[in-house]
Amino acid sequence: MSSYFNSEVPDIVLKSIFSKYDVDHSGALCVKEMKLMFTEDLGMTEEQAETFRYLLDKDGDQTLTYVEFQQWMRSGNRFKNIEDKSRFYVISQAIDMFKKYDVDGSGALDKKEFRQLMIDLGAKSKNIKAAFKKLDTDGDGQFSFPEFLKFLNWVPMD
Repeated sequence: MSSYFNSEVPDIVLKSIFSKYDVDHSGALCVKEMKLMFTEDLGMTEEQAETFRYLLDKDGDQTLTYVEFQQWMRSGNRFKNIEDKSRFYVISQAIDMFKKYDVDGSGALDKKEFRQLMIDLGAKSKNIKAAFKKLDTDGDGQFSFPEFLKFLNWVPMD
């Protein structure tokens, strides 16, 4: 898989792949479009595709823009999260945990969902609001999966 694309692949190739799956021409891939791209063109399994959907959706809006896709394909760690089996396992466990608290299935934890997570982890109610403010690193009022993974600190994320 990692030999199929390298960091020097021309933009025209990346744009072509992205456009192929952006069937509604919105400029962003929805969950279904991402899954198809990951499995059909990038050769991922369904579980690997789900993992990357969560990892690449930085803001928890359940979409992937071309710029996000391009940055990921140009990064040096494109496939390390699935090629390293122990790392993949840990991230998969984190996704399962995240989905347990993402009750509405929005792809991000709102303040109520975050509160439940923190209570289950033993946090004191009086500290939860401050914790949310600190952990919501992009300040969008949601706790995305990348923010959750960073909080867990189970695997180093570059």
